[in-house]
Amino acid sequence: MAAVLSLHIAAAFREKRLDEAQTAAVADGFVEVCAADRIPEDRAVVVSLSGERVAVFRYAGKVSAISNVCRHQNGPLGEGRIIDGCVTCPWHGYQYVPETGASPPPFTEKVPTYRTRVIDGKVLVHPCPHAPGTRVEPARVDEAVRTQAS
Repeated sequence: MAAVLSLHIAAAFREKRLDEAQTAAVADGFVEVCAADRIPEDRAVVVSLSGERVAVFRYAGKVSAISNVCRHQNGPLGEGRIIDGCVTCPWHGYQYVPETGASPPPFTEKVPTYRTRVIDGKVLVHPCPHAPGTRVEPARVDEAVRTQAS
């Protein structure tokens, strides 16, 4: 009986911490975009935030968000996938590092990046873009979500 009560108390504290984290993220301006397991591995979902199209990619246990618009010919980056660690535009193969939005050297194209968080399996993105090429630490997806989505 005491063990069951202890488990219930631990679950209640965990849920309270998750609620507090979610509330803090929303208060900081983050917007919930989807469940992490709804984003296929090495692919993206595209959302509109403050009138901008944003591609939210899931890869290697992480989530990053960049502008959905390729600097080459405005191709839809969110329809591409991550190849060799880079977001690859489906139109002409232009590539961008998901954490920085910058093309790998020797190329110089850059797209805006966005801050991300994953709380209780939900992906949140801050709608204010960073300057093109700004490094943003990717959010980590918890182990349970990666297992379910694989």
